[in-house]
Amino acid sequence: MTFADILVPVPIMGTFTYKIPADIGDSLSVGHRVIVPFGRKKFYTGIITGMSNIGPEDYEVKDISCVLDSNPVVRHPQLKFWQWVADYYLCTPGEVMRAAMPAGLKVESETYIQPAPDYEESEIDRLNQRELAVMELLLGSDKKMPLDVISKKTGFSNIVNVTNSLLAKGAVMISENLVERYRSRKEVYVRLAIPKGDNEALHRLFDSVKSGGKQEKALLALIVLSGFMRQGGNVNEVTRTELIERAAVTTTVVATMAKKGLVDIYTKEVNRFSFSGLVAGKLPELTEAQNVALDKVHKLWLDKDITLLHGVTSSGKTELYIHLIDYVLRQGRQILYLVPEIALTTQLTRRLQCVFGDKVVIYHSKFSDNERVDIWKKLLESSEPCVVIGARSSVFLPFSSLGLVIVDEEHESAYKQHDPAPRYNARDAAIVLASMHGAKTLLGSATPSIETYYKATTGRFGLVSLTERFEGMKLPEMRLIDMSDARKKGLVTGTFAFETERLVNESLKRGEQSILFINRRGYAPIARCKLCGYVPKCNNCDVSLTYHRHSDKLVCHYCAAPYSVPDVCPACKEPGIEVLGYGTERVEEEVESLFGHASISRMDLDTTRSKDSYENIIENFSKGKSQILVGTQMVTKGLDFDKVSTVGVINADSVINFPDFRASERAFNMIEQVAGRAGRRNENGVVAIQTYNPSHPVLSYLLQHDYTGFYEHELSERQRYNYPPFVRVIYIYIKHRDQTAVSSIAFEYANRLRKLLGNRVNGPDEPYVARIQSLYIRRIMLKIENNASITKVKKLLNDLRIEMTNQKLLSGAVLYYDVDPV
Repeated sequence: MTFADILVPVPIMGTFTYKIPADIGDSLSVGHRVIVPFGRKKFYTGIITGMSNIGPEDYEVKDISCVLDSNPVVRHPQLKFWQWVADYYLCTPGEVMRAAMPAGLKVESETYIQPAPDYEESEIDRLNQRELAVMELLLGSDKKMPLDVISKKTGFSNIVNVTNSLLAKGAVMISENLVERYRSRKEVYVRLAIPKGDNEALHRLFDSVKSGGKQEKALLALIVLSGFMRQGGNVNEVTRTELIERAAVTTTVVATMAKKGLVDIYTKEVNRFSFSGLVAGKLPELTEAQNVALDKVHKLWLDKDITLLHGVTSSGKTELYIHLIDYVLRQGRQILYLVPEIALTTQLTRRLQCVFGDKVVIYHSKFSDNERVDIWKKLLESSEPCVVIGARSSVFLPFSSLGLVIVDEEHESAYKQHDPAPRYNARDAAIVLASMHGAKTLLGSATPSIETYYKATTGRFGLVSLTERFEGMKLPEMRLIDMSDARKKGLVTGTFAFETERLVNESLKRGEQSILFINRRGYAPIARCKLCGYVPKCNNCDVSLTYHRHSDKLVCHYCAAPYSVPDVCPACKEPGIEVLGYGTERVEEEVESLFGHASISRMDLDTTRSKDSYENIIENFSKGKSQILVGTQMVTKGLDFDKVSTVGVINADSVINFPDFRASERAFNMIEQVAGRAGRRNENGVVAIQTYNPSHPVLSYLLQHDYTGFYEHELSERQRYNYPPFVRVIYIYIKHRDQTAVSSIAFEYANRLRKLLGNRVNGPDEPYVARIQSLYIRRIMLKIENNASITKVKKLLNDLRIEMTNQKLLSGAVLYYDVDPV
C-alpha cells in the first residue's frame, strides 16, 4: 500500500490522501496515529482510516511526516461510531475526532512569535498601544512565545490581528513548532540482581552488606516486598519509593547497592490510576421488588436491546445496576456507566469500588490531558472486563468488548453537548455505540424524558418500573408556598418564606440536613440604577450582567467577560446602582445570617472548578460536616445523602417560565429530582416549593409525584403543536457580526429551504439571547418526520450551504446545526 486516507481534526468534510514513505509502509494500518502536513505550514495528528495502491490524479499528494505509535490508537468500531456521530449530528468527522480524542493524543503545530532579529528598537515609536504591549512582552522574554500565552499575558482577545500588524511592520517573525501535550508517568523500580532460587548468590549478597546496616535493612525489605523467597509464582515488582519507606533508608543507599551490583534499578511507564482500597466483593442484597425488576430486565433483554428502568427516587436503581454489572463482568465483557454530572462519579465510584475494586475506571473532563491519555491507553491495551464510570465524553473511549451500557438519569440535559461541534447527546450516542458492539442498554430515571418514555410505552424499548422506595420509605411531602400571598402577609424574610425557614430550623434541631436549590449562580442576577432604571449589559452579548460578590465584579454568564461595578450610573451620572434578585452566593449569605450556628456549603460552577472540589463538598456534606447545602441544578442529580429531611426550592418560577417547548418537562424533572434527595433513609422528607404562580399545571403534578399524569398532559401538548416525540427537531443557527446582514441571510436561507421542505421550515426568529460574543444570531427550526432519512436531510442542507457560499450569500456568516436540541 502506498497511499493512506487520513482523518484530520479540522472542520472539513471527508478524509485526505497522503503518500506513505517507503521506509514506514509495512508498519502502518487503519487506526495508526501519524503526523501530516496540512495547508501551507501547519502539521496535525491524523488517523489512518484506509489504505490503497491507487492515489488521486487531480492534485499533488504530500508525504506522511512520521508515525507516532507502534500500534493503532483507534479501533475500527470507533471510526465507524465517529462517522455515525458526524452523519447524524450534521458535522464533520474531523470535528468528531477533535472531541473524541484526548488533547494529549493530538500533536499539533503551534504558532510561536519572536522579535525579528533585524528590528531596530528605534522604530518602536511606529507601533500603536497594543502592538507596543506585545513587543515589550516579547523583548522582555529570552525565548519565543506561543500565541495563546501572549493573549493570556496581555489580555488581548484579538491577538492574531495584532500579530499580523506587527508582522507587516517587520517587527516580529513567526514559526510553527510541533507540540506534544502528553507526558507519560514513569516510576523507578528496584529488583535483586540475581535470579530467583539461586540461594548461593543470595548468601553472597548478604555477605557483601554485613558491614552496612542500612544496606542490609534495604536488602531484607526488598526480599519481603518482592516475595523473592515465596515458593512458586513470579517475583513482585517493587518501586524505589516503596523500598525506601519500608526500609527507612535514602535513595543514596539504594544507589550504592546498585553500584555494587546487588540490585538493578530500572524505570518503566506506569498508569496513573490504581485502586488500593478495601474490596468487599459482596453484592448488595435486593428487596423483593428489586429482584422482580432485575428478572424482568433479563427477560426483556431476550427480545429488546434497550430497556428503560423507571424507578422513583431512592427506589434502589443503583443496586440493580451493580447486579447487572456483575453479570456482564462475569461474562468477561466491559461496561460503560454514564452519569450526567462529574459530581455523581464521587459517590458512585466508592460504591462500585467496594464491590469491584480495580475493575472500576473513571473518566471525565476534570482529569488532566495526561490522565485521560492514560485511561485511553489502559482500555486500548487491555480487553479485560472493567466498568467505566464517566460523563458524556466517555462514549468515545476505545472499548474492545462492550457488553452493557447504563445511562443513569437518562433525562438529563447535561448529556447534550452544546458547543463546539459535535453537538451530540451522549444518551442517544451510547445507544448506537452499544448496538455496534452487540451490547445491551439500560436507561434509568425517576423522571424519564418524554421521548424515552414514549418509546418504552409504545414497545420500541422495554419498560421496567420500581414504584416503591427502598425499604418502604415514603416519598417526600410536597408543600406549595404562594410567595405573593406570603409577602402580602409579611411572612417572608429576604428570599425565604417563614415556612421554609421553619422547616430548615426544625431539621437542624433534629440533627438533620437541608438542601436549598436555586437555579442561578452568582450573587444577584441583575444590577440596576434605582433612579433611572439603567441595567448594565454585556458589550458582547444581549444579556444583563450578574453580580458576583466574591470577586466584586459584574460577569456575563455567556462569554464570561468581567466588568467593574460602576460607581455612578453611566446613564444618569448618579450613584444609584443596586443589585436585585438572588443567586447562590446571595442565598448562601442569607442562610448564614438566618442559621449562623449551622455549617453551610455551596455547590455551583464557581465552587467546583477544580477536579477535587466536587468530591470535597459532597464528602463534607455526606459526613455531616456541613448541615445546609446551597446549590444550582448540580444538587438535583442522583446524589444520595442519609440525613437530608428538608429541601427548599427557592424560586420554582425561574425554572418553569422559560421560552422553550421543553420548559415544563425540564421544570418537572428538576424539581422532582431535587425533592428526591429528601427522606431517603429514616425520616419522612419535606419539600417546600416557593412560587408566585401556584396554579401552574406542572406544580399540580409535582404535588402528587404524578409522573404518569404529567407525561400524558405533556404528550398531548406535544402532539397538538407537532413537537418531539412526534417529529425530529433540527435547529439551524446563523451568526454574523452585522445585525442587518444576519437577518437578510437568515431570511434568504429559510426561503430557499422552504422551497425544498415546505412547511417543515419554521422561522427564522431571534433566540432568547440574540447576540453572544459580538455575533448576532438567528435560528431556523426544522420539524422532520421521524422516518425521514437524516442522511438525505444532511445532503440537502449541505448542498444549499455550498450553493449560497458560491453565490457569496453567506459571506461573513457562521452556520451550524443542532439536531435534537434539549
